Amino acid sequence: MPGDGSSSAAAVWAVLRKECRSEWRTRYGLNAALLFAVTSLTAVSFAVGRLGDRADLLGALLWVVLLFAALASLAHAFVREVEGGTMTLLRLVASPTAIALGKLLFNLLFLGLIELVTVPLFLVLMGAPPPSWPAFLGLLALGSLALAVASTLIGAIIAQTRGRGALFAGASFPLLLPVLAAAVSGTRAQWTGGAAGAELRLLAAYATALLAISALLVDHLWED
Repeated sequence: MPGDGSSSAAAVWAVLRKECRSEWRTRYGLNAALLFAVTSLTAVSFAVGRLGDRADLLGALLWVVLLFAALASLAHAFVREVEGGTMTLLRLVASPTAIALGKLLFNLLFLGLIELVTVPLFLVLMGAPPPSWPAFLGLLALGSLALAVASTLIGAIIAQTRGRGALFAGASFPLLLPVLAAAVSGTRAQWTGGAAGAELRLLAAYATALLAISALLVDHLWED
């Protein structure tokens, strides 16, 4: 880890590298999230069949699977520090902002790996029509950013509380509801030939607002 004189970028990179190494040693979070997503997709595909002609349902099902995969896995970035007793050491060698940014980047990378497996599998199993790739990828990117920012913020808030698992899901849902609504609406629009520009702008604005709020709150979240 960098010392006090190191730059903020080096501190963020060190936190991100530590998170990646910790996850690589156990791969518990990634395996659990992928298992949840694949199991959910398989169960849904068997229950409702291929929905190539129901773009209104495809968008909702895709984002519900991604939402619950995120809720099942993204909280552990801060919880792991508390349970392992390493939070105090981490705060001694990096600023709260650098820690939060490093963990946010890790959550984004983590979510990207989940989507790399989940989204192609969803398109195949559900018989989805070819998406409008620029709009579809833009919605995935901005929706994932908003998911990761909200999950990182809530994870920092509830890390030192009791009943963290249940509390994380309950506290995250109100923040993630606008993300889910905009992402579902935009995904449905691009499959039906409509424009998704309004949803893309909403997701970008919401992610930016969450980032600003996180930057303001992060220094106060870990004060005893």
